[in-house]
Amino acid sequence: MRKIINSFLNIIKDDYLEKISLGILILWVISPLIEYIFKNYYENFYTFYYGFMVYFIGFFGIITYFIYFIRLKSRKKINIKNFIPEILIIILLVISIISTILSENFSLSLFGEFYRKEGLIVYVMYIGILLLASIIKDSKYINYLFKCMIIVCLIVGIIPLFKSDFTYIGFPNAFHQFNHYGYYLMVNVMLSAFMFLSSDKWTKKIIYILIYIFLIYLLIRNDTFGSYLAVSIILIFLFIYSLIKKYRRANIILIVLVFVITSFAVSHFDIKIGERVNFESTQGLVGKNFLTFTKDIKNIISKDNSKGLNKAGTGRGLLWKEAFNYTLDHPFFGGGMECLQSYYFIHNINYNDRPHNIILQTSSFIGIPGAIIYLFLIMYIAIANLKIMKNNTIHIMVFSTAMCYFISSLFGNSMYYTSPYYMILLGILIGFNRYQKYKLD
Repeated sequence: MRKIINSFLNIIKDDYLEKISLGILILWVISPLIEYIFKNYYENFYTFYYGFMVYFIGFFGIITYFIYFIRLKSRKKINIKNFIPEILIIILLVISIISTILSENFSLSLFGEFYRKEGLIVYVMYIGILLLASIIKDSKYINYLFKCMIIVCLIVGIIPLFKSDFTYIGFPNAFHQFNHYGYYLMVNVMLSAFMFLSSDKWTKKIIYILIYIFLIYLLIRNDTFGSYLAVSIILIFLFIYSLIKKYRRANIILIVLVFVITSFAVSHFDIKIGERVNFESTQGLVGKNFLTFTKDIKNIISKDNSKGLNKAGTGRGLLWKEAFNYTLDHPFFGGGMECLQSYYFIHNINYNDRPHNIILQTSSFIGIPGAIIYLFLIMYIAIANLKIMKNNTIHIMVFSTAMCYFISSLFGNSMYYTSPYYMILLGILIGFNRYQKYKLD
C-alpha cells in the first residue's frame, strides 16, 4: 500500500499541484461576475455560486494541501520552522472547536446564520482556501490569478454604467451590502497599482494606471471609508519603503500622486462616467470622512462618555464596547461563532451581529487566547515576509494588499464571500516565507 501511495505521490509533481491550486482559485476569482449575472438576471440563483464555491474550494484545498504536505514529508523536506503559521492555525482551530462545543447555540456556532453563513464549518473552509493558496510559489501563476481578479472587478464595475437606475453610492454590485463591495474594490485598487509597477512596457503601464484611476473612482463613490483609509495607510507605507529601500521611487510617487489627485477630483467635482448614470453628489466626500474620523478620535479620548466611545465610527464605538464587555464575560473560549447578535439585542443594539473589528470579533467568538494567537499569526506572517522581501514587486504586492485588508478588518466585518480574498493573500504570503530559498520572480 505504501508503494502505491509513493508511486502516486511521485506522479503528482509540484508544478501540477501549483496549477491545480491556481485553477481552483480562479473559480473563486470569477465568482463576482457570475453572481452579478445571477443577481440581475437569475435572481433565484443569487449567492448560490458564492456559497457552493466556499465549500468546494475549501474542501479541495484541504485535500490538495494534504497531498502537498505528504510529498514534502516523503522527500524529508519538512522543517518545523517553515510551518509555524500552520501550527498556529491548528491551535486556532482546536480553540474554535472547543468554543463551538461550549457555545449556548451549538447549531448556530457550527453552521452560522442564513445571511453571513460563517459558522465553524465555513471557517474550516477558509483554512482550506488559505492552505491551497500557500502551495503557489511561481510568480507567473500569482500574476495570472491577480490579473484575472482585476479584469473581473473591472467588468462588474463597468457593466452597471449602462443601467439607467444605477448609482455608485450605496451600490452593492454583486454583493449583499455596499461595504462588502468596498472591501473587494480596495483589494483590486492595490493590485492594479502594483500591476502598473511591475509592467515594463508603457502601453501596459497606461492601461493599468487607467484601471487604477477608475477603481479609485469606484472606491470613493462606494463610500466605504475603512477601505479607503486602509489604502491610504498602505500607500504611505509604500512611499516610506521606497525612500528607505530605494525601490521604484518615481513609480510609487506617481501612484501616490494619482491617488491623491483622483481623490480630490472625485470628491470635489461631480465627475460623471456614463451618460445614463444617476448618482448623489460626492462633493467634499473624502474631506468629510476624514473630518468625521478626526472627530471620532477626539470623542474616543473624551471624558464625556455621552459623546465619547459610543458615538465613534458611526456607532461602531458602542459595538466595540459591548463586544469587549462580552469578551470579559467569556474570556477563555468566547461565546461561539455568531454569539453577539442576541447579546447586542439584549443591550438594545438592534440589526447588528458584529463589532466591526476583527480582533474583538475573534475574542468574543473564541476568547482572548484565540484573539492573541490570531494577532500573533498575522504579526508573524508580516515580520517573516518583511525580512525576505528584497524589493520583489510580486512579493510586495501581496504583502501590501494583505496588510491593507487586515487594516480594513479593524473597522469592518468578515463575510463568507469577501474573507476568501484575505485568505488567498495570507496563504500566498505563507508560501513565500516557506519558499524563501527559491527565486520568487
